[in-house]
Amino acid sequence: MTIVQTLLVFVGIPAAIIALLALAVYGKTMVRQPTRYRPGKPWNFEPSWYVPHPDAVIDSPAGRQLEGAGSSTTATGGASGEW
Repeated sequence: MTIVQTLLVFVGIPAAIIALLALAVYGKTMVRQPTRYRPGKPWNFEPSWYVPHPDAVIDSPAGRQLEGAGSSTTATGGASGEW
């Protein structure tokens, strides 16, 4: 066995296996960048509101309001759970 064959067996094969595993793990992100926000990077996405019940949202002249939301509410909210 020559030195070249020995290096291919003991260095080349493990390097190829490690390269295949790295490609399997990091391949998708190396091809395209993820579209999620990373801290410290600028926000380049369109703003959106999360509404758990979109059917409860109605349009009004003063903007968007929730049904039943009025100016005379007695709910205090907070950690006490008195919503």
